[in-house]
Amino acid sequence: MYDNRLYGVSEIRDCERFTMEKEPISSIGLMDRAGEACADAILSNVWLGGYENVYVYVGTGNNGGDGVVVAAHLVEDSFTHYHVCVVVCASEKSRYSDEMQHQLKRWKNIVKHHDNAELIYYSVENQPRPTKNDLIVDALFGIGLNKPVTGFYADVIHHINSSDAYTISIDTPSGLFADRHTPDNCPVVVADRTLSIQFMKTAFLLPENSPFVGDVEVVDIGMEAPAELLPEKWLLTSSDVRTVLRPRPRFAHKGTFGHGLLVAGCDRMPGAAVLAATAAMRGGIGKLTVHTVRSVRDILAVTLPEAIHDIDENEQYVSHIDWNKLPENITAVAFGPGLGTAKQTVSVMKDILDTVKLPLVIDADGLNMLAENKTWLAFLPPYSILTPHFAEFERLAGKPSDDFDRLERARQFAQRYSVILVLKGHHTVVTFPDGRQFFNTTGNSGMATAGSGDVLTGLLLALLAQGYDPKHAAVLGVYLHGAAGDAYVEDHSASTLIASDLPRYFSDAISRMMNEE
Repeated sequence: MYDNRLYGVSEIRDCERFTMEKEPISSIGLMDRAGEACADAILSNVWLGGYENVYVYVGTGNNGGDGVVVAAHLVEDSFTHYHVCVVVCASEKSRYSDEMQHQLKRWKNIVKHHDNAELIYYSVENQPRPTKNDLIVDALFGIGLNKPVTGFYADVIHHINSSDAYTISIDTPSGLFADRHTPDNCPVVVADRTLSIQFMKTAFLLPENSPFVGDVEVVDIGMEAPAELLPEKWLLTSSDVRTVLRPRPRFAHKGTFGHGLLVAGCDRMPGAAVLAATAAMRGGIGKLTVHTVRSVRDILAVTLPEAIHDIDENEQYVSHIDWNKLPENITAVAFGPGLGTAKQTVSVMKDILDTVKLPLVIDADGLNMLAENKTWLAFLPPYSILTPHFAEFERLAGKPSDDFDRLERARQFAQRYSVILVLKGHHTVVTFPDGRQFFNTTGNSGMATAGSGDVLTGLLLALLAQGYDPKHAAVLGVYLHGAAGDAYVEDHSASTLIASDLPRYFSDAISRMMNEE
């Protein structure tokens, strides 16, 4: 199991120093450990591919040193017999780190004693020509890169990318910044696989970098962090969520698990209400009341007879809630799926903000109403859960310049309004009012389908109604929502998944989470 902390570059350097002092271990020793672990990861994944040659492109810094160690272990592996060529890429002004000099000296000695080891210095006149039958290991630059690559090294990166060889990057694809935006015109190695040393990097989780990182594997080298070094960003894993999930008491009754109010649906979009209501019931809620229009009620009466119906006086859209007719024991409220934005429906949202003091779940048209009435954001009950996708969040918080800027806007938004922001995407990001951000690790492309967000809304409503702390409800709901999609894909194709499949797999998602090592 890899470390779930998402550190920035300076924090990772702190971890390196802490590890070297605590063990103790020298920087060369830590480099040897990293290179050996990466070589083992390569051998366990690609050696059956029948590659003929391995070209290890190394720079003059410590990432290059890691690459040389990888090369040494590949040469000495008794099963593969790769021909391994270390390609030193150095401009006339380059200076070698002490660790890189040490590893290069070691490699020169290996070349003397192994016929399958080679050393060349990259130049326009002396370039290797990898083919699709070869493997490239990219170890030009690591996380320490602090400016865009230009000149000589840009040419090397273009050379690597022009090859048909399978490419593996060590720690990060060369040219990519690990914890900030990489400008669009910067040359970056396009890796098929990235071996991220000890920690996942934030850059690998963002859509703008997906063309470069390929499949990511976190390689454990036993690096430790000081106890006081707590990051603001985390990966959300099963081990985290298991501690949040509560057992259901033996002698429980329906009142034990809360009573949720879902305000959803209109005559044009009945399905959103049905999906959210189904998810709430499958999410373990004790009782569910759905305030909606009559046409939606007629569908729910057949598809979800367990739900209680509160019918709006308007036939087309939600126009008014009579709080005196609702049960007094409502423990959570969700608003938004399939409502539309009719003027009277917008007034209902204002009424909810004035009346309900519980944390709300707001999605879809509820978010659109807030975007059109931004002064209402200040009246959201603390720790309400907002679940926008990128376009909805852009309407709330402005257009970001890049994915890192979007993360920062999410953090500032959650802090400013004391809400929990669930920014939906491939790695859905849950942002707490204290600024912490959690990147989800479940889910798949099959969930990019209409209604998936409505299911999440219903699940979050169910968890809040059962009495989960809003922060716990948010991370648990997001994780289980994605895990349900993963459980479906284990039995079927991602391309066939539709939103109504997800609630049926909540149970499998919980089982997977509880049994995962």
